[in-house]
Amino acid sequence: MRPALILVLIGSLGSFPGQTGLWKMVEGYRPLHLKAYAGSQGQLVRVKKAIAGRAGVDNWNCADDDDPGWTENLKFEELPVSATEKIVLVEAGNGCARGGQGSNGAMWVIRFQGDKFSFLATPEQQFNGWLYSIQETTSHGFRDLVLGWHMSAGETDLSYFRFDGTCYQLIGAATNLRDENGSERIIPQPISGVAGCKVVNARMIETR
Repeated sequence: MRPALILVLIGSLGSFPGQTGLWKMVEGYRPLHLKAYAGSQGQLVRVKKAIAGRAGVDNWNCADDDDPGWTENLKFEELPVSATEKIVLVEAGNGCARGGQGSNGAMWVIRFQGDKFSFLATPEQQFNGWLYSIQETTSHGFRDLVLGWHMSAGETDLSYFRFDGTCYQLIGAATNLRDENGSERIIPQPISGVAGCKVVNARMIETR
């Protein structure tokens, strides 16, 4: 499976000259160091169960993988996109939901509210790859997110996600190209076939 995104590791720290519109404020890649999420054992077990139950619709074929314990390799980190809510980024480990080179993989954004949680982004909405940046721009109190999908040393897909009040929606795609001299440019691309926020995503799930 390949979502509508491509990415290259970018060394510069500023935005790209000549960029306009949605991509104007997207800077060169800088590794993000997120804090591990210290949830209760009960929380994590129920989240893993919910994610495993989504394997079919998320299109990672994890349910058919030879390793039924793939959810034990999930990584949970606090995602600082809201000043008031507890939001967690869950990333698949190596295996059925993350390539052997480690950069491209399935990801989920989860909102915890008391003893319940809900999905704000899933691979079903093409939320795949790796976290490229957390933007300063906000919508409905949540910061925008940019994901990357590594294609080759000189080509990367970027996907721009914005919170619409219910979930994170893919609103822009681009290709980042780097030539043999190290010069880079972002080329906006059309997006199509993006799944909307479904009731199952917004539905709160008990964690106890």
